[in-house]
Amino acid sequence: MTNKLSKNYFVEIFEANIGIIYKISKAYTKTTADRDDLINDIALELWKAFPRFKGHAKISTWIYRIALNTSMNYKRRQKKEISLFSDLKQIDNISTLIDNEDNSNIDLLYNCIEDLDEINKAIIILYLDNNSHDEISEITGISKTNVGTRISRIKEQLRKSVNKKK
Repeated sequence: MTNKLSKNYFVEIFEANIGIIYKISKAYTKTTADRDDLINDIALELWKAFPRFKGHAKISTWIYRIALNTSMNYKRRQKKEISLFSDLKQIDNISTLIDNEDNSNIDLLYNCIEDLDEINKAIIILYLDNNSHDEISEITGISKTNVGTRISRIKEQLRKSVNKKK
């Protein structure tokens, strides 16, 4: 594949998966400027890793893994608190919540997930983006059983957090 074709293919993949990148960057930043910086960092890391992508995993799995790792590293560098989604009432149907642009609910969920540790944040991001337990397991490197257990515990922790913040 020529460099120009490779570049065009990368841009197609990036644009087709910008939603994944945006959701993850929103989870790990609080300001628009920080989010833009993180999206640029993720794009750079994806570009650098692109020649090594062999297609053994789904492209979205590969993007999730790189985006999450880049975001975690970004957070460590920035030493900032993390925000994410914001209402637990519709945790199993986050796409409806986002599509309706109910920002108060989204902000509440982001604030509640803010207190989770990094791996649990990654798991809930993947879960809210409708990834299967198998996909979450592959991306995070933890067992499928552990993924299910953690999701149940995270949901309970978020329920308690939402009730405290209301």
